[in-house]
Amino acid sequence: MTAPAVERRRWWITPLLWSLAIFVGLYIACRVNETAREVVLQAVGYLFAFITTPFILEATLFIGGLGLVMIINGLRMERDGDDWVEMEVKDEEKER
Repeated sequence: MTAPAVERRRWWITPLLWSLAIFVGLYIACRVNETAREVVLQAVGYLFAFITTPFILEATLFIGGLGLVMIINGLRMERDGDDWVEMEVKDEEKER
């Protein structure tokens, strides 16, 4: 059984709201507490340094690009169908 069309189209709203809530919480914590601001900035600095190392950056871009291609292909297949082709093979013995 398939999910209703409305649920399939709006699956991204819940993760977006959670991400926004976490971002707003971090922003408020950084505005209120100087220690939280220092910890968050240091964590962002370490994360940036880790992600931009040569192998990690290349692997991340490859996996992200592959994921993007798969998402685009999935959306195309959802819109156009899976391009299943049936080939008609004529039997020569029946024609004689």
